[in-house]
Amino acid sequence: MSTFVRLAVRNVARNRRRSLITLSAVLLGVTAVLVTRGIMDGFLRMVVDDVVQGRTGALQIHPAGYMASIEALPLEPSLPYDEALLSRIQAVPGVAGVSGHLIFSGLVSNGLSQTTFLGRGLDLAREKQAVPRFGVEVRAGGRVLAPGDHAQALLGSELARSFKAVPTNQKAEGMVDRVTLAASSPKGRANSLDVAVEGLTESTLPFENKRVVAVPLKLAQELLGMEGRVTELAVAVEDLGELDQVAERLRAALGPAYEVHTWQELQPFVRDILRRQKFMLALISTILFVIILTGIINTMLMSVFERVREIGTMLAVGVRRRQVLGLFLLEAAVLGLVGGVGGVGLGAAIVGVLAARGIAMENLGTGGPVLLRPELDLPFVAMAFAVAVVGAVVAAAWPAWKASRLNPVDALRSS
Repeated sequence: MSTFVRLAVRNVARNRRRSLITLSAVLLGVTAVLVTRGIMDGFLRMVVDDVVQGRTGALQIHPAGYMASIEALPLEPSLPYDEALLSRIQAVPGVAGVSGHLIFSGLVSNGLSQTTFLGRGLDLAREKQAVPRFGVEVRAGGRVLAPGDHAQALLGSELARSFKAVPTNQKAEGMVDRVTLAASSPKGRANSLDVAVEGLTESTLPFENKRVVAVPLKLAQELLGMEGRVTELAVAVEDLGELDQVAERLRAALGPAYEVHTWQELQPFVRDILRRQKFMLALISTILFVIILTGIINTMLMSVFERVREIGTMLAVGVRRRQVLGLFLLEAAVLGLVGGVGGVGLGAAIVGVLAARGIAMENLGTGGPVLLRPELDLPFVAMAFAVAVVGAVVAAAWPAWKASRLNPVDALRSS
């Protein structure tokens, strides 16, 4: 260790109260930034997982022109649902799984009243390949649809409540466990089928609870007269970080007859929420770091004022001005280094404990309990540490320069 580094460490340790205040500011600031970031990243991950792994899939493929009229839930143009197309998609690097959906609308009735619904026909044998968390929204007491099902359905919880519908294994007096679905084929032929209610679903989106009915794909195709056809293909990717690259590969492999959209394009509302949350996180982090740097500036200025005679003596015995400047910057670096290490260690420990236990919170739109698990990525931790150290040095630059500019004679005369 060089002489100046030892001297910087000694000077930091010499005035324990002042150094402790600064170290506490750096440590607590870095800790607060990391814990805030960890909780926010955990929340964002929960939202993304809810959409990507529980509803849409990472990517979706539609026939060309479908998205232009998606609000009307068109049944045409549709896609062939055969092994030839599925194999082409599955062969694209980065694709982890694919499943077909048939999205439609119609009327649902319990024999006494009826209302419109949004139907989702799902390939139950392949759904978990593309939407891994399929079924997690099913309330306790009901069951997830299984590959062998045909005339069974999952109802949104609010829709079921309005119809007094319950799962078949919970049938009670005054309640129903079957509903009738009515819809029209692409050519206008009306059809209706009875289905048994196997479970109730709860989503973070209120619309899902009020209007959505999920059924096996075969039943949806039979109801609509669309055997062997689907309106969309949900695709899972091996790495969400390569989402755009996988989308480009799919577009190249499938050609202009198909459209490939990412989940952000399919869920712009959720995408905008994530962007706003990230902006707020960046703003909070910036404010915390400004507070830290302000504390360092104040500490270093106080150090200069208290050590005027010492600085004058150093200059009088031949210590160069740039060495004085370097000494004060080294002291700031020591404060930033020690505070940064402590903040990273404490922040990572708190996030680790919270991640292991989970933070109980209310599921937006449903009132159901969910566990938020904070998480940290190594690049941000490294950045927070670097900002603490480099920021401390930058914050000390002006006080250090002021110290190096003192006149030795005037400094020695000061009391």
